[in-house]
Amino acid sequence: MFRPRVLSGGLDRRASTMVLVHGAYTAANLLAGTFLSIFLWRASHDLAPIALYSGLSALMIPAAFIANGLIWRGMGAGASIRVGLFGCGLSYLVILLLGSDAPHWVVVLGLLRGVAEGFYWSGFHLVTYDTTSDGDRDRYFGAQATAGLFLTATLPPVAGAIILAGARVGGAYRGYQLVFALSTVVLMAAMVLAGRLPSSARERLSLRRVATLARRNPDWRWVTRARLADGFTGSLIGLVLTILMFLVLKNEQQVGNFNGLMGLLGVGISLGLAAFIKPKHRIACALVGGALLVLSTFLLPLYLTAWAIVGFGLLRAIGGPLHGNALAPVALQVIDRDPTPQARRYDYIVHQELCLGIGRVLSIGGFLLLTAPMNQMLLARIVVVVAGAAPILIWAAFARIPQAAAAGVAENRALPAAA
Repeated sequence: MFRPRVLSGGLDRRASTMVLVHGAYTAANLLAGTFLSIFLWRASHDLAPIALYSGLSALMIPAAFIANGLIWRGMGAGASIRVGLFGCGLSYLVILLLGSDAPHWVVVLGLLRGVAEGFYWSGFHLVTYDTTSDGDRDRYFGAQATAGLFLTATLPPVAGAIILAGARVGGAYRGYQLVFALSTVVLMAAMVLAGRLPSSARERLSLRRVATLARRNPDWRWVTRARLADGFTGSLIGLVLTILMFLVLKNEQQVGNFNGLMGLLGVGISLGLAAFIKPKHRIACALVGGALLVLSTFLLPLYLTAWAIVGFGLLRAIGGPLHGNALAPVALQVIDRDPTPQARRYDYIVHQELCLGIGRVLSIGGFLLLTAPMNQMLLARIVVVVAGAAPILIWAAFARIPQAAAAGVAENRALPAAA
């Protein structure tokens, strides 16, 4: 039977702080990141610079994880998060200064953004590992997802309104400048809050240990397959969906309103999962959510209409939390089964991110190769349909993992995947 629980009850104080810091990071991304692809599209009317920016970011994120474990091992998790937040804010500030010239600087911008994201997420995973356990992970991820969806319901419509109002007053890019500046301020405020996070020291990274994790912990091979599938499809589908929605909805205000409606619908689902879900129900919930997500990707690319957008949004608003929230703690159980999870936790963090990075780089590289000989909009629609099968592939991999709790989990900590 499902039993209700308080959403944030029982969370470690540092875990609650991480929820707040991640909320600020999410807020900045919702204000500026939601519209960054549209900004680059408006300035160039070409998907290639957007894909190049995303591809270079995807390449640098795992590189930053490795550097954090080999070169800057003495940097605490809290400090790593602060460096990442500063770098993300700096990237928005540089885009603000470049204005319509930003597409010509996507190489520099992608490298900067990737390094910043790598520092942020490597610290995020360590703090999550050290401040959560299997007993409170559903509440932890539920709190993060609910906060993210609540922000999604409010901030994209605000950002869209600012962009349109700025265009009327000071030209096409004035509103974007205001949104990027606001996002930078939010990230700087998050840096101050992140000073309360733990250092989470770790051993020096060993690439040999990283390469042999599946031999040491056999269930990890299923996590590996899930992360490769996630990386191969996640970044690419996000890249093209934003542009397709913009082409249908015509302006940033409507894109913001659409994202806001999706967030509002998702809040209730996320709250319910955080309050009622038990570990034994995770796989079943994820299957339902994955099926809805797959169905949604057949609507928008095949029927670029307002009604298709509505159906797409409803399916993703329900399926997204069911799939993502339910599966977030599953990989963590596998890490708990390592003989010495606390000592090896950063090895798992890096391995997970390498799998995501390999998938992202391969998929975006393939997309770039096909943008020249093919019509870009046709290619974008094909990508969404093909990549839309990923949620079921990810579910199928996680479903192969035995769900029996390992002995002694009270002392073990675990981590989620990087986005």
